[in-house]
Amino acid sequence: MAENTSVVKEQLTDSMIQAGVELTQKLDEIGLPTSVALWLFDAEVNEWRLLFASPEVSTQGPRQVYERIRLALQQLGEKAAGAPLSVIGLLDEHAELVKLLRSTVPTGQGIRNMRFSKNVINGHFIEDALIYQVA
Repeated sequence: MAENTSVVKEQLTDSMIQAGVELTQKLDEIGLPTSVALWLFDAEVNEWRLLFASPEVSTQGPRQVYERIRLALQQLGEKAAGAPLSVIGLLDEHAELVKLLRSTVPTGQGIRNMRFSKNVINGHFIEDALIYQVA
């Protein structure tokens, strides 16, 4: 008898989407520059990650940037429930993903909700993403 080994993809919920918007706005308010903000699906672990790229990752270090994000989450309270610190990742401004997104889907400043699914950029497959900002 054949065994079904299909994996059900985790869904990006409305709560997660709204929390990502709220956090991206809050980071701007508190003066943490973010050039890229997006939810990216990681198929290897079957989960969504909220990623931010900031020049401060290389100038101040990820620990300082995570601390500022933690404080922003704390200020947002329940508004950020869909985006706990455990799902947030940081990217350096020079990371390959950042370069690829800038060359393909620049959004400029401001927040968008641009779905980007099953696309290939320069040979890199992106299963699924919800892009808020690529500046």
